[in-house]
Amino acid sequence: MPMRNSVPIPFPLSSSPGRLPQEGSGRLVNCFAEKLPEESGRRAVWRRAPGLKSWGTSATSTYRGGMLVGSTLYVAKSGFIERYASTGGAATSVGALSGTDRVFFAQNSKAPTPDQVVVCEAGAFTFTTGAVASYPDPDLPAPNAVCSIDGYLVFTLGDGRCFASDLNSTAVNALSFGKAEAKPDGLTRPVPYGRLLLLFGPQTTEIWQNVGAAPFPFQRALVIPFGIAGPHCAAGFEDGFGYPPLFVANDNTVRLFSGQDPEKVSPPILDSYIAAVGNKAALEASVYVSGGHSFWQLSSPTWTWAFNLNNAQWHERESYGISRSRMTGGVNVGGKWVCGDTKSGAILEIDAATRKEVADPLIYRLESAPVKNFPYRVQVARADFDVATGVGVATGSDPIETDPEAKVSWSDDDGVSWSVPLVRKLGRQSKPETRITVTRTGLSGPAGRRWRLEAADPVDVSVFGGTQSAEMRQN
Repeated sequence: MPMRNSVPIPFPLSSSPGRLPQEGSGRLVNCFAEKLPEESGRRAVWRRAPGLKSWGTSATSTYRGGMLVGSTLYVAKSGFIERYASTGGAATSVGALSGTDRVFFAQNSKAPTPDQVVVCEAGAFTFTTGAVASYPDPDLPAPNAVCSIDGYLVFTLGDGRCFASDLNSTAVNALSFGKAEAKPDGLTRPVPYGRLLLLFGPQTTEIWQNVGAAPFPFQRALVIPFGIAGPHCAAGFEDGFGYPPLFVANDNTVRLFSGQDPEKVSPPILDSYIAAVGNKAALEASVYVSGGHSFWQLSSPTWTWAFNLNNAQWHERESYGISRSRMTGGVNVGGKWVCGDTKSGAILEIDAATRKEVADPLIYRLESAPVKNFPYRVQVARADFDVATGVGVATGSDPIETDPEAKVSWSDDDGVSWSVPLVRKLGRQSKPETRITVTRTGLSGPAGRRWRLEAADPVDVSVFGGTQSAEMRQN
């Protein structure tokens, strides 16, 4: 006679797709786990990732980078620099900036108006609210990147030299440079971290400090045996973020800069994805804060992974119709985090209360690891999902907001293929009695049963877990 039991569905806290579907332990796509207090009786809640809404409009395209100066956001686009008021709206052109490559911005502390600098493949330039000009001091050789620290503009060169401007000035003494000499690997970019200057090279990272020397004010303090994989692989030093920088190291790992030995925080599957990117210059790191969570995000042309520093867990992001997130870059503007858009020339606001990406759906997908109970296969009598219901919006778009739905599907071949989804209601506003249940879904596979929950409708989605009830049958 068959026995019936109920077992938890093992949803992961961190995305783990595996190199092959059979290796995976569950996926979080456009959703992330938030651990709950023990008193709640629940392990975690899986929330939808923050959405995107329009913030700034522009007739140009190809976001290349941005920097806030006072209350004005400056953004490099294809062939131009433009600026936005702190409230967003339409862009105002500043001037021409050759190229489509990603850029590095910096500003010093000059009062009342700081000097503003941008470095791209075409060279170094200064800019104001209405003009872009070549860098004014010919003593500066052609740099590959720039940052600012302690009022100095700091430039790196591929030959390993690092130049510093005079204090709160664009003037550069031809002798005001140091050289990263721990290894003959040159320099890729400088990054400020508090009072430290991180000089990233392809094989090593040198930490320098301001010691007030002349003509070059910085002195080497430490060498770390990890370089940076690509020029745009570091983020976390941005104003308003509040965590140490993270970077993609030359061993294809993501590391948190926590001292002399940067801590590896990436799972092996992400390491393998990074290793498979042939041109590491195509990798771009960015940061943002949303709903009390601080995220460090890494994108390649074909995928995006985000690291939640609140709980050290990873999730994936995909935008509608493409395999990576449309988000690019991240700048804190008056407490709001904005970013570029790979699908348009717009500047977008990253917003936890927005459940779409502009007009596109942001599809929540939560996949479990296998529910296993060897040596038996099981007849799955039902599955119940602990989901916040009654989340419809009475005044919203009908039916996607007024009467929202979720889809439930399953896999009995270890994630290689999935069943036709069953549609279940998430409940109209203030009708939380709705349940998410599926019954009589057949015999599980020899490797167990995986479950998938998806929701495209733009409402709150909160999943607390699930159980599978089964009748045990001997093979």
